[in-house]
Amino acid sequence: MRFYEREDELENELNRGALWAITYGDMMSYLMIFFMILFAFYSSKNITSQFSMKGLEETFGHDTQIASTLFSKHGIQQIAQVEISANKISINFSDPILFAPGSDVLKPSSYPHLRRLVAVFKDLPNPIQIEGHTDNRPLGKGTRFRSNWELSSARAFSVLQFFVKEGVAPEKLSAVGYGEYKPVASNDTPEGRAKNRRIEINIIRHEI
Repeated sequence: MRFYEREDELENELNRGALWAITYGDMMSYLMIFFMILFAFYSSKNITSQFSMKGLEETFGHDTQIASTLFSKHGIQQIAQVEISANKISINFSDPILFAPGSDVLKPSSYPHLRRLVAVFKDLPNPIQIEGHTDNRPLGKGTRFRSNWELSSARAFSVLQFFVKEGVAPEKLSAVGYGEYKPVASNDTPEGRAKNRRIEINIIRHEI
């Protein structure tokens, strides 16, 4: 056993011996924080998923099956952007998928995509509203439309006519054109204008 002649010697020796414990404690604290962050990250992903489905059930009730069918069976999310809000399910198609520039005539290549929706819409009691949107650039020469407003309206009506021909009940359908006046992005960039040129098909919440 070692004896210390002075009290400060003993104190210094004890402090040196305690350094490893401090370092060890800091390391364990950092590890605990690290694992807590990992746990919170993965848990939040699961909670978000559960919350989204719970929120959908609370706001749409039995209409939850609509979104489920769109996402799974018909794979709509592969060709369009599907958004769910408190009063509607929105399916957004960018204009190149459905139309050539400046045209209101549906591309034949768009028919299979729209028929996926027809398969869902035929059995729905919900109102379905079709919205046409454009960017803010003036139409080029040679077009028969006087404004983006007319073009957006004509495109929405073309989609409506397609649905009717495919067997969707016309009393459930409506079409409206908003032109450049309801942008979802800035028209100052090509990317923003591309997002604004779209057809938005809304499944309106079925009131119980």
